[in-house]
Amino acid sequence: MSRLLDEDALRDLLTAVGWDEGARSRFARDFVSLWDTRVQRLTNALDSRDASEAHVVLLSIRSSSRMIGAQVIEATASLILSSLDRHDLDGCARHLGRLDQVGQETCIELATRFPLSASV
Repeated sequence: MSRLLDEDALRDLLTAVGWDEGARSRFARDFVSLWDTRVQRLTNALDSRDASEAHVVLLSIRSSSRMIGAQVIEATASLILSSLDRHDLDGCARHLGRLDQVGQETCIELATRFPLSASV
């Protein structure tokens, strides 16, 4: 049992990809490999006060997190989206460190579970 990953969501993802373990593993590996890029895009958007770009990045983070079962990332992204909906960009920026922290921890867990070097 993991505090970061929802096993039911991981099972649902496997069902969604037609029980193809390789496809689920690739999705997880893509999630991990894109994490730093997504956080950097969000950081850049918040630094430049680009609410529209921040919204797009947060929706991407939240939806991919939901698909992979990254429940803490999803909840944190939803919290930041709530701040963004209130036009509170400073509030969004205050939560960025937490988002990256739980993201890094989740990526470590995903990389352990779905090894990046696996060729499936």
